[in-house]
Amino acid sequence: MSRDVGDVRVLAAVGALALLLWAAFSFICRLLCWPRTGKFAVAALLLIGAAAAHFIGTYGIFIDKGMARNVVQTDWREATDLLSFRFALDVALRGILPAAILVFLVEVRYAPWRRSLMQIGWHALLLGVVGAASVFAFFGEYADIARNHRELRHLLTPTNVANSAYGLWKESRAQRQPVTRLAEDATRPAASASAKPLVVVLLVGETARAASFSLGGYGRPTNAALAGRDVVYFDSVTSCGTDTATSLPCMFSDLGEKNFSVNKANARENVLHVLQRTGVGVTWLENNSGCKGVCDRIETEDLSAAGATGLCASGECLDAIFVDALRRRLPKSNSDSLLVLHMKGSHGPAYFRRAPSARPFAPICATAVIQSCTEESLRNTYDNSIAYTSEVLAQSIDLLAADNTRDTVLLYVSDHGESLGERGIYLHGLPKLIAPAEQTRIPLLLWMSAGARERLGVDTIKLRERASRAASHDNLFPTLLGLFDVRARIYDQNADLLGTVRDRSPELVGPR
Repeated sequence: MSRDVGDVRVLAAVGALALLLWAAFSFICRLLCWPRTGKFAVAALLLIGAAAAHFIGTYGIFIDKGMARNVVQTDWREATDLLSFRFALDVALRGILPAAILVFLVEVRYAPWRRSLMQIGWHALLLGVVGAASVFAFFGEYADIARNHRELRHLLTPTNVANSAYGLWKESRAQRQPVTRLAEDATRPAASASAKPLVVVLLVGETARAASFSLGGYGRPTNAALAGRDVVYFDSVTSCGTDTATSLPCMFSDLGEKNFSVNKANARENVLHVLQRTGVGVTWLENNSGCKGVCDRIETEDLSAAGATGLCASGECLDAIFVDALRRRLPKSNSDSLLVLHMKGSHGPAYFRRAPSARPFAPICATAVIQSCTEESLRNTYDNSIAYTSEVLAQSIDLLAADNTRDTVLLYVSDHGESLGERGIYLHGLPKLIAPAEQTRIPLLLWMSAGARERLGVDTIKLRERASRAASHDNLFPTLLGLFDVRARIYDQNADLLGTVRDRSPELVGPR
């Protein structure tokens, strides 16, 4: 087939698909058009479609069940970052205006119900003929798209909204089983009377991508604050998902990415519950939009509700609030403890709000409408948020290092990455199968006090060699168990980031 003939065939296939979609959507609208409700039903579709089309066109996102879950679980502070004049204008022109014309100006004469049923029948026949003809004529092209580009269904509005809402409804309606206890055989060795308490501080980053960490080779000094603090950076780490509602419960679950689902995770305990049951004091400190069920039945404190002077404004707090929380809580940690700090991090699109006014990179993008900013200013603003996260980590490390009465460990890992306009994609949340590396490659770093290194018998050379190899969120579950020497069948020493680098291997039972 010549190039010209091929191009004509592609155009014909696109035209036939457009005709088929027109027939399908007009048929759906016809099914909704009944007296008293028809206008308002179609008007609602126009409004929903306009809003969905805005976010797809503006940020390059896909609307699937995961995105619907994000919308449901977000809070008003995050939602307002996405509401802009451009959004209002877009929805007004593509949604409100045509909906208003339809409702108030268009006169609809409804046929008797028998004739309406007949019209629906003829419309269905037309749809069938157009569909059959299109598939028959261009089966090869459509089959190739269906096999290799299944994600396109998440761009088709408003069916993508309906499908994602239905999927989320099915998920929420799934029968909730009693929470399954995990690792009931888990035990810990008794601590000697002279042993110092072990305090592990786990900072869960938000929307931090490895591509912007200078510790991983990025050309700008975004991690300058961590210089000289002997942190170990893991070079090749991937996230379980591309959104918080997936990654956060996944990283604390024993299921692993391959077997993970939100329903399964909600129906079973996670590593925090196992640690708590074995005598570790577990506390969740929140400065984000919630723990997505991870901290259920765990002591939790919402730091953003405290409103610390100088750190909080308009219901949001800078992450330096965690340093104050650590300073307040450390003296109370008289036994082995895990403190989980859920950071605001680099949550977009209002990156300019994630760091104080003094910023190392300028000019900045001082708006949530990030598409209107230059590539340089957007990158500067995001990098400022990463630099600020590094400052919070550095201050936390300094606080832990100055504590001589406890053995301390700091572990930082992000929930997922972020797109900053690469290939026209912004933010995050694309299906993992097609998500770019910017959304799935994440930073992970570790710091240990001298006492903790000696206590755990960590070989620093082996640790740095391990940090150069691949890792993922799946490693967090066994690593936390290993840090507290939890003995259980569920523990996998090889998956523990420290499991093979300890001179004195803990007496742990491996998986069966």
